[in-house]
Amino acid sequence: MKEHPFISVIIPTYNEKKTIQGTLEHLRKWEKRCEVIVSDGGSTDGTRELVFGDVKLLKVPSGRANQMNAGAEIATGEILLFLHSDTRLPPDVMEQLVRASMNKEIVGGAFKVKFDHPGLFFYLASLGSNLRAKLTGIFFGDQAIFARRSVFQQIGGFPAIELMEDWELSLNLRKLGKTILLPGPVTTSSRRWLIYGKWRTTWLMHKIKWLYLRGANPSDLKKLYTDRRC
Repeated sequence: MKEHPFISVIIPTYNEKKTIQGTLEHLRKWEKRCEVIVSDGGSTDGTRELVFGDVKLLKVPSGRANQMNAGAEIATGEILLFLHSDTRLPPDVMEQLVRASMNKEIVGGAFKVKFDHPGLFFYLASLGSNLRAKLTGIFFGDQAIFARRSVFQQIGGFPAIELMEDWELSLNLRKLGKTILLPGPVTTSSRRWLIYGKWRTTWLMHKIKWLYLRGANPSDLKKLYTDRRC
């Protein structure tokens, strides 16, 4: 166990039996410089039984914001990095984060993203996501959001809402300093698009964002959204 890890990687899980082992194996190459925390929200498929090694395992009430906040509470790293179980970090993630952390004005950010499925659709989808993040400073969970632990604590973590917690965190971080979109890229799964249909999923995502901008309640938006990805 590392006394003072540079990064605490916090993974919120719910029925991620198919992905969690690969994710933890992926992170082992950085085990000397990071601690890994799996914050499980009541999986029923055996996800928790697949957590191994020095990984810290939490069993908490479901809800992604709640799970990530619970992981952050026990984290000891200088940087908190929130990683979906179906997302992989770039080989030079440590170098990218070290460079960013050297600029004291930067309080957090995320990474450019690409999808794990080939084709023009997913290339354009990642291009659009990266452009949006660059222009607006609003990041979403599949971009591996990170923040200085001290700043995350200062803003009170993720807001206790059922959806769009990453949107609100992005805005709150910017109240205390600069945020940055690192080159990454992180590689995230395209399984949601493949399960529900590429254009249908794209339309739904944009609909949720538009309704949220119009003042819709996150709990109502959650009813439109499903966490099932396999």
